[in-house]
Amino acid sequence: MNTASFCAYTSQYGLLESLYEQYNQNYNFEIIGFPCNDFGNQEPGHDSTILEFCTNTYDVQFPMMSSIHIRTGDTAAVYKWLQRGDLNGVSDVAVDWNFNKFLIDENGNWVDHFTSTVSPFDSSIVNWITSGSVSTKMDEVPSESLRIFNGPSNSIQLQYEGLPKRAQFSLYTIDGKLILSKQLSLINGNQLISLDGINFSNGLFFTRIEIENKPIHRPIVLIGGN
Repeated sequence: MNTASFCAYTSQYGLLESLYEQYNQNYNFEIIGFPCNDFGNQEPGHDSTILEFCTNTYDVQFPMMSSIHIRTGDTAAVYKWLQRGDLNGVSDVAVDWNFNKFLIDENGNWVDHFTSTVSPFDSSIVNWITSGSVSTKMDEVPSESLRIFNGPSNSIQLQYEGLPKRAQFSLYTIDGKLILSKQLSLINGNQLISLDGINFSNGLFFTRIEIENKPIHRPIVLIGGN
């Protein structure tokens, strides 16, 4: 979703945060906000100012990226992929204003696009989340038993409890390219996965952890790459 702080649709931040709080844990649903000033100059602030506004005004807890371009020649790579059918393999879409929304499934597949006027609680969006099109509902692996986030020194950190000791970990780009796969020996409730030697840009990625043939898919925002 591309966002702006001074738009007629800015109040959708509140709806998006409510959607996030309602479905994030039970359905492994994630929201990623991309501030953009290309539409009506309605997001002119620096990253810190934007984050402060989102947090203080709407108590936004979902990840917010650095400000990007969508309309210009310097279009962010993720928005080239989102808008171009030859890259995403599904559809050509032109983002026409702030708060356009894209649905991406747990395997990094382009699913759907909604314009600014569509509410975050539109039935098409909610039904997609609850239908299981987003990652499995964690019936077999409770969401609270596994956390994945940025670790220290260019790494990914896993925290877990009550899980088997061995797992297969994979890391994918948002367009489905595999960039890391390794067998893990889970020890003492924590595991650091080194990203040294892997070229990646800051942004959204997808992880897959297979435990006893049961896959868990989680998005992760990586900071600190090359």
